Amino acid sequence: MVSPVISTPARRPQPQLTEGLRLVDLTWRDHLVRVLLFSLPFLGVALLAYRLAFLSNTHAHIVEKALLAADRLRLEVIGFLYPPLPFLTVLVFPRTWMPSVLASVAAGGIAWLLWYDLERTELPRLWRMLLTVSVVATPTALYLATQAYPEVLALHLVVVAWHYYWNFVRYGHTFSGFVAGLVLGLAFYANFYAFLYAIALAGLVPLFRRAANRSREPSERWATLSQMLVTAFPALWAATSWTYINWVFTGNPFTYLAEPATAVIDPTRWGAPLAERVEWLRDFASELLAQPLLIAVLALNAWRYPRRVVPLVVLASLPSLIRLVGLTYSVPLALGTYTLIALLALPERLPRWIAPLLVIFAILQGISGTTLVLREGEVSQWERVLTTEQVRTSDLEERALAVALRQAPPRSILADDRGAYRIIARAESARPFLLPADEDFTAALASPADRVRYVLVSRSAPESDVVSALFRQGPPPGFVVDGSRAGWIVYRRIDAPSLLATP
Repeated sequence: MVSPVISTPARRPQPQLTEGLRLVDLTWRDHLVRVLLFSLPFLGVALLAYRLAFLSNTHAHIVEKALLAADRLRLEVIGFLYPPLPFLTVLVFPRTWMPSVLASVAAGGIAWLLWYDLERTELPRLWRMLLTVSVVATPTALYLATQAYPEVLALHLVVVAWHYYWNFVRYGHTFSGFVAGLVLGLAFYANFYAFLYAIALAGLVPLFRRAANRSREPSERWATLSQMLVTAFPALWAATSWTYINWVFTGNPFTYLAEPATAVIDPTRWGAPLAERVEWLRDFASELLAQPLLIAVLALNAWRYPRRVVPLVVLASLPSLIRLVGLTYSVPLALGTYTLIALLALPERLPRWIAPLLVIFAILQGISGTTLVLREGEVSQWERVLTTEQVRTSDLEERALAVALRQAPPRSILADDRGAYRIIARAESARPFLLPADEDFTAALASPADRVRYVLVSRSAPESDVVSALFRQGPPPGFVVDGSRAGWIVYRRIDAPSLLATP
């Protein structure tokens, strides 16, 4: 049977049977042009945030590690940074604006695929445009698209994989299954939760095949099992390989899950008692009930394709289940996941009178999502900076400190990037800093005066920042306080010139 996704590239003058849209009906150049066009609004927001000196913690971590590898010319100095894929793409040109630009392009790809996928519904173009705008022009979508590169990259890859996965389970096109599995395996290196979705999609193969009215002959059971393995194997292989490498080199196979920068395991929730987890279910249920578009789409499937409802409910419940276990799943990512599931799960060939209702539900979901997402500290700060167009004092001080430290000689500033990553990222150079990845770090920590001219310390840095933990009470022998900015203190060796002296 001819695949609805994979075939010889050919242009369609207009959609024929919109139930099975093929990604290759457009050439890669056409896709690229449309992705760039859909990326423009996100790029505008990203550049505005950059002009206002806003930098998310996630992007600061990525840029700092990329700067370190670029300066030392050795990838191994970053250790087992996870996820590696966002870091490797930023490494091409490590600057503070680079993750936001790449995130905007990934979000533009998602928006384009959603718009393209809506052709299946055969709704009028105007209403499809309004529906698309109503779900992407929200604080949740804009924050993910500009300040959460690993998450939006993983969502982009999962959306791509979904098109091939649906073609695989519904039409039995084997090559589409291999593509879906490989893309999900790649997505593991962008975000850990892509691995969980790969396992979930593999487990839902029997239900989706049943929804497609597959026969129940013995041969079909083996076909179902094969499809499950093809979907899950690349992600399982990627996760197993990464876990094994961590075990061999660190002695702990799950080092990457507990790394503070990764934040896969929520330390406050991981060890919570069962009774407390039961209380969380009420919050998760309230969150799901605040998604009117998702509920409406599930109702439409119950009306048109009732066998799809159970697997779609399982997918929609996955963010709640992940957090119930004790893993970190940010509220913006959860809300973005709900919206993507709602749009991708829209039934084919809907009556036209449904379109205005869908737009209304999408607007209501955007409003409720905004109420939820603005409770998050960093999202609220980002929103306040953009709406007021006022640069925060802390960002100005961070940037000024970074510019001053950038003038120091190579490896002359003792610092720990587990706490100083934002300063190093804003400096846009790791050259002045002597960091834990360097061979001389341990010796410099024991006797700073013999190795470095300056020491960078914060009284509020985490305990993992060993430099701050050791010297936050006062300068080491032979050093004096050079100055303080943005909550950081710079100690300088007595014979070293000042970095923070004002003219």
